[in-house]
Amino acid sequence: MTTTDPYPRTCKNPHSATDDSAQGPTSPEDSGTTTRPTVPIVRGLALLDKDPRYDRRTGHTVLPVDVCFLDGTKATATLELDPGRMLLLSIQLERAIALREAAREKAPE
Repeated sequence: MTTTDPYPRTCKNPHSATDDSAQGPTSPEDSGTTTRPTVPIVRGLALLDKDPRYDRRTGHTVLPVDVCFLDGTKATATLELDPGRMLLLSIQLERAIALREAAREKAPE
């Protein structure tokens, strides 16, 4: 059986190698600005010492975190976990705690 799509999909052609916009950054004289905005790079997340919130309606858990950037700045945000991710995180934390306990038992005092 053959079907025909009554709504043809539009396809944009990729930029050619000779396209000026694909040649890289323009000089400040060309763009009319002297600085280019940069996006800060995230170094990691740090859990805050606050209790997570559980939304009974959606089943999601929200953890407050600090987003740490490479330039040393921080921003407070929330990490929303669906039920599957929350279960996975719980299993991973249980494993990590068990490994820590086993290492403590083996370590000489």
